[in-house]
Amino acid sequence: MARIDGIIILDPNGKPLISSHFPLHPPSYPSLHIDTFNSARKKAIADDEELDPVIWVNTLSRGGGSMSGAGLCHVEREGLYFLVPVGQEVNPLFAFSFLDSFLDTLKDYLGEITEINIKDNFDIIYMLIEEMLDEGHPMTMETNMLKEIVLPPTLMRKLLNVAGVSGLQAPTTQPFTAPIPWRRPGVRHSSNEIYFDIEESIDAIIDKRGNILSSSVWGRINCNSRLSGNPDLLLNFSNPKVLDECAFHPCIRYNKWEKNRILSFIPPDGKFRLLEYQAVPPTTGNVKNQLPLGVKANLVIEPNGGRFSVTLSSRLNSRPLEDIVISIHLGKGATSVSATAQGDRKPLGSRSEEGAAEGYVAGGNWEFDPHTQILKWKLSSLVSTERSPTLTGSFVSSESQPTPSPAFETSFNIQHHSFSNLRVDQLKVQGDVMYKPFKGVRQLARSGKVEVRW
Repeated sequence: MARIDGIIILDPNGKPLISSHFPLHPPSYPSLHIDTFNSARKKAIADDEELDPVIWVNTLSRGGGSMSGAGLCHVEREGLYFLVPVGQEVNPLFAFSFLDSFLDTLKDYLGEITEINIKDNFDIIYMLIEEMLDEGHPMTMETNMLKEIVLPPTLMRKLLNVAGVSGLQAPTTQPFTAPIPWRRPGVRHSSNEIYFDIEESIDAIIDKRGNILSSSVWGRINCNSRLSGNPDLLLNFSNPKVLDECAFHPCIRYNKWEKNRILSFIPPDGKFRLLEYQAVPPTTGNVKNQLPLGVKANLVIEPNGGRFSVTLSSRLNSRPLEDIVISIHLGKGATSVSATAQGDRKPLGSRSEEGAAEGYVAGGNWEFDPHTQILKWKLSSLVSTERSPTLTGSFVSSESQPTPSPAFETSFNIQHHSFSNLRVDQLKVQGDVMYKPFKGVRQLARSGKVEVRW
């Protein structure tokens, strides 16, 4: 049966912060993985390449007499590195799925996953690892169940530690024998409310004329439930056919979804991810309408430099595009940039802590980092009625034949918008409840990996 050997957490310098116990391997087992990862990371940085998500590690066998091997799955979060060694017979997606759940749990416990928070709460993290990973097999993964066993880090928790009291929850409840594993019994709230956040991101490849070569939309529905008792919910969508490749929270009754395309569930208490999905691809005629940002780009390579121009436009009439960033990698040897941003003048926005006016006027502003050779063009917002902003300029390179990236990336946000046009039609509250809760739905659309080719 597939098993995960353990978890190792490294700081930004590659030094271990936390390493779980590896009972089936020699003491040098975690050190071999740490050294291999640090060597591979340094080589990737020196070669200006991306680090492979799975790294092969040569290890000693259990007896210590011969060499064997293992895979090392890793992710980076807030400058920290999370490593999961796995055996040869384990699918790496199994390890990445566990890592994703583990990081979500850490975020729920710690707020921000930072080096300081991990050092201040290392005892809680060790206890979480022991509960979530039982002899290499994922066990207690539901946050509500974990909070019945391991207390979250609060001021009272720190006072108990100083007094020498264990961080384990007192045995006043029995979470494992609860009739609903993801919801503790006897939940009570002074105000009953539930909120749904529908977040979607779009990945796309665009040619230099603005034509969309490929696109896909990914979404998730996050929920924040503060309902008393055991409410039974029915969530209806006006167009559920746009949902494809769905991944459900265990609380969802899958048979009812398959039959009626209705989400029926008893929610966990607090925040949780109800659903992840991929939107059904639109027809050929609607692909361009799905991506709200129009981009036209041109690049001319010259000896020791080149010229470029980028023009943006909004295809969305109802809402503005916000926080637009164009990132252009000008290649090794790029030393300086001269550019002009043009567009409609806009009023300055808020003021910084120092009192200086902040905001973007006349086509936004741009900045060039000579260390990373990346040019960034930033605009606070873009609407369809304004003149299309344009960035034109040139760059100088120490290379006689500059090699800028063949494509550049764009990012943006759109409040109260959905790429797939997913809409909530109705939410019914049933079960042993005698109240009418407050309900709220919020939508956010953002760019994922949107690549524009020159």
